[in-house]
Amino acid sequence: MATSFAPVSLNPTPSTTLWGIVLLEHLDEFATLAGYLVADGKLVEDTFSRTLAKLDAIPFEASIPALSYSQARDVLVAQAIAVVSDMCIEEAGDWSAEPNSIGRLPDLTRLAFVLKLITGSPEPEIAKYLGVSPHGVQALVECAIDRLRVSSPVAAMQTPHQVCMSCAFERRHESSTVAKSNFIS
Repeated sequence: MATSFAPVSLNPTPSTTLWGIVLLEHLDEFATLAGYLVADGKLVEDTFSRTLAKLDAIPFEASIPALSYSQARDVLVAQAIAVVSDMCIEEAGDWSAEPNSIGRLPDLTRLAFVLKLITGSPEPEIAKYLGVSPHGVQALVECAIDRLRVSSPVAAMQTPHQVCMSCAFERRHESSTVAKSNFIS
């Protein structure tokens, strides 16, 4: 597995030092978030390295700590998504599927699931990060839930796309069955 660490200067600027302090102050939270998003320890390191490099280009505003936290979190999420995207390109999307593992959900599905249900981010914010519509975020989260719910051996042999397509088909089938039963009664 190749990684693409962002270069870190041996002579940090005052801004880099201050951003580093923000990352350290929230290390447990940010490391957990990055771990959920990239689902790999080495990729968490890559995410933090890229995050620090990107934050160095953003002016640090010490007078508003909430703004600094928010900026650091936004950059961390964006860099985690970039790391996952780069890995997907390097590996040509060839990830083995374990239906009961969050780490083995398809990348976009996992990212939407983690951002929505674990971090509690609002759908418009997630849509902005992932480049999908808010409705697309809902569909991805539902697919993740359905996929995690599936535990049969047949599901383990399906590709992530087949599982999501089967989730979508099952939802449509369930809705039409409910609609029929409501119409009949």
